[in-house]
Amino acid sequence: MKLRQLLTIFSLDLMVMTSLPGCGLIDEKIDDCPEEITLTCSLNLKSNKEQEMDDKIGTEHDRPVRAALEKYLEHVFVSSVHEVDMYFYDQRRRGKMTHEQHEIMDAGQREFEIRLAASDYRMAGSANVSAVPDVTLEGAEGNFDILRLVQKKKEQLPTQPTAFFSARKRLTVRDREDQHYDVEFQMVNAAAALIINRDSCDVKSIRADYGGFADSFKILDSAFAFDNKTLIGTDEIDIMPFMGSDQDVSSETETWVYDAFWTRWKKVPLMVCGVGFPSPNVSDEVIGTYPKIWTIYLYVTMPDNTVTRNEIYIGKPLQAGHLLIVKGWLTANGSFTGTPEHKPYNPDPGGPDFPPEPPEPPEPANDSTVVGVSVQLNWQQGMGYNTEL
Repeated sequence: MKLRQLLTIFSLDLMVMTSLPGCGLIDEKIDDCPEEITLTCSLNLKSNKEQEMDDKIGTEHDRPVRAALEKYLEHVFVSSVHEVDMYFYDQRRRGKMTHEQHEIMDAGQREFEIRLAASDYRMAGSANVSAVPDVTLEGAEGNFDILRLVQKKKEQLPTQPTAFFSARKRLTVRDREDQHYDVEFQMVNAAAALIINRDSCDVKSIRADYGGFADSFKILDSAFAFDNKTLIGTDEIDIMPFMGSDQDVSSETETWVYDAFWTRWKKVPLMVCGVGFPSPNVSDEVIGTYPKIWTIYLYVTMPDNTVTRNEIYIGKPLQAGHLLIVKGWLTANGSFTGTPEHKPYNPDPGGPDFPPEPPEPPEPANDSTVVGVSVQLNWQQGMGYNTEL
């Protein structure tokens, strides 16, 4: 009898010992076992950059302006990213984050092998966020409902130096089955350039800030929030290095290029560009009958050191992944206008190399994105203008 009891105890112990390497020891649920899946992560950059440049600065005469802007945006509209962070939220555990994966990508597409327990997941990913100092990822350790990309809460921030991306995906990981998922990362921020004709104005310097952009982005809802009033600064872009040795902008050249919008600039235009979260798509504010969606604050310092402050109201939304170019003119006192007096270029009729004069447009050309301008002459610094940014 004692020998039989000992054999029974020994057989039970052996059963426990041999079950340890398996999964689901307590309740024998096979879906607790980690399964290997393959994620193919790729950038999906849906950008209107080339079309916007063709529409706004597409003539031969604008070639230096376009080249300067292309150079500035080479780190914004990119075809690859350095690193990606992925977070997996188990919907069978009330959306709790159960796995995170950090990978170096250094490409536009790459495959990663990841081990997850069989379950239903919502995956959220971000890319290049560490390259943008004023944007951070918050709430990754909690429930998927609070995960978001957040901009610092300050009155004014510099332009973002590069693009960053986000991704979301629903995954159903099954046990003992090879699985492959495609994950697309899409650009979260956007760029806006302001190009100014200064033929009628002597300018010492300019400064522009953008207002009305989002300050956070909820990844798993793909929704932007507009809770703060942070201004995004811009960088001034030097066009002179792109002028070319045969381009003389101080006098008329023999080659005539006519553009009904830009006419013919004689001085090198001024240009600034800023990168940030996008604007809203719609707005309740109107200027006349046109929506005021976001605002450019332009400060023009004149040769006598007086400052003209312009609030330029933009009626076209700036969408994520997009470029928006706003063009305009400065009058003699530094005021901005989107509708200049139209003065067609008159070529010398005596020369055989000149084309005929184009027909007069029915009305002055204007940038339809500008729906209004508020101007303050002799504006004093210290009223919200940060010269140190």
